[in-house]
Amino acid sequence: MLKFPAGLLAAVMASIGGFAILNGCTRPDTEIGIDYASDDLLGLSQTDTLTLRCRTVREDSLLTDNMSTAVLGRMYHPSFGYHTAGFVSQFRLNAPDIDFGSNPVIDSIYVSLRYTGDTYGALSPQYVQVYELEDSLSSDSAYYSNRQFAYFPEDLANPAFQPIPLNPRQSLFLGNDTVSPEVRVYLHETFGQRLLDAGEAVHGSNDSWTDYFKGLYIAVDPNGGGEGAVGIDLISGLCNMRLHYHNDVDTLFYDYRITNLSATTNLFSHAWQGEFQALSESFMEEVNSAHLGVFSGAGLKTRISFPHLAAWNDSIGPSRAIHKAELWLPVTAAHNTSNYAIPNQLFILTENAEGQPIATPDQNSIGLNINGAFDAEEQAYRFNISQTMQRMLNGELESDFLHVVSSRAGISLQGVVIEGPAPNPMDTTDLAPHARLVVTWSD
Repeated sequence: MLKFPAGLLAAVMASIGGFAILNGCTRPDTEIGIDYASDDLLGLSQTDTLTLRCRTVREDSLLTDNMSTAVLGRMYHPSFGYHTAGFVSQFRLNAPDIDFGSNPVIDSIYVSLRYTGDTYGALSPQYVQVYELEDSLSSDSAYYSNRQFAYFPEDLANPAFQPIPLNPRQSLFLGNDTVSPEVRVYLHETFGQRLLDAGEAVHGSNDSWTDYFKGLYIAVDPNGGGEGAVGIDLISGLCNMRLHYHNDVDTLFYDYRITNLSATTNLFSHAWQGEFQALSESFMEEVNSAHLGVFSGAGLKTRISFPHLAAWNDSIGPSRAIHKAELWLPVTAAHNTSNYAIPNQLFILTENAEGQPIATPDQNSIGLNINGAFDAEEQAYRFNISQTMQRMLNGELESDFLHVVSSRAGISLQGVVIEGPAPNPMDTTDLAPHARLVVTWSD
């Protein structure tokens, strides 16, 4: 597939900067690499001028089945645009062989979802939609974040109780009762009556029940107004569909639960804006702009390669040994605000010959601190890729690409804007933040 990179000016600037790499070697003047070096520091050299070719790449999809957390809502991020999250799930019997008694009649039915406490963006009430699945779910199957599940067209959510607060710090007031924060979605009573009338055979076992009732697709109306997204706890056993009813003898309730045995899948969609807007077009796979983007929810990743690495390797000779290689990805204050918290940590992956992401040699090394956490003092993410760089120079890796991805890619909506490898031309200081690789080696 042809790729149409955006940001021609940034690409030209990066290309011009690439010709300086062969003259960028200096003796080390920082402590980077000291813990990997010998006592003879005079035998070490260091450079931070190797050319980085960086692109922001759209993730096509992500494996998101059977996660511990779901995300629900539609949030706006000023640097990235609009992001929508929902999920599908089975609901299992709280107890099999339930007998609803003589002449059971529905009183109410609602879905109750437990918060994790995670929030994304500004929070306000939204219209939550609930659909019954036509597709069966299996906990043994692999499901991806862009999967389109078949569901019946009727929205089961009762509009009389909409919009619904999505806020883990806001209690619910139901009549004279105060309920601890939860997402409570009341459903049509006709649907509840259908479940009561399904009979003892359907409720005899979870196999017969899930064959009759496949599960629910829960999302928000993208055109309904409101903003923000919240985390939903899928494994505590506290998410359920509660059916209140009465029969000829008593008034009762029954729960259908989401448990750790329920098949679930998180679903995400994105409408990119700003520097990354071109990625909303289906034919665009990557952009080349002044900044780099990483966004969770099967959103964006940053791909890095080193186009002049072979020439630099030839210049330092075959006996060289890499003592430390540290990738710095700085974040400026303008792109790190309390309203839109950046990820605490990012991960680095490489890829195999088929282009599939795999762990780096550093990740596979026991006891090696790879880092990747955000350094608040340096305002940067830092990654130890020493073994990866050594094996890359030796020609032992299947690919020379690195991928920077979110640490909570399938269970959150968080993003970070990273400074690209070309220093901001408006910043005339000697310390203009920019993505760089600092390599310490001995001849």
